[in-house]
Amino acid sequence: MSIMEASPTKEFDLFKGVSQRVIAEIGKMGEEMSFERDDIIFRADEPGSYFYELVEGEVDIVVLEKENMHFIVKRPGEIFGWSALVEPYVYSATARCLAPTKVIRIGRDIIENEVKRHPEEGLLIYKHLIGIVAQRLRSAYQYIYRQQ
Repeated sequence: MSIMEASPTKEFDLFKGVSQRVIAEIGKMGEEMSFERDDIIFRADEPGSYFYELVEGEVDIVVLEKENMHFIVKRPGEIFGWSALVEPYVYSATARCLAPTKVIRIGRDIIENEVKRHPEEGLLIYKHLIGIVAQRLRSAYQYIYRQQ
């Protein structure tokens, strides 16, 4: 299944502004996966080779379990597991399904190859990735501030 087949009318955060041709190339190599409630997609500290795009369902991203720090991914098109795209390529959180969930799994190597082939669009992808990371960081700061 390609990225666009997952939700043809939705432009995904990571791929906003990227040509349909490049999105189609990436999507051809993505793999649709289904999970049940309470399934673990990946665990913190595991090596990360894939990031995920939510098609449907709900995923709890557990950053700090003891401190109860979580992010909920529930909007189709949301990206998670982005640690697979940045060194040291190790997941920084655990992803657990809160409901039956469908995702598209995309390998880091797919993005790296597309960035080499289409550097301008690769720059857009990485700029959007930085935005996703910055938003999660802001949310973490807000969480820490509320705990004080």
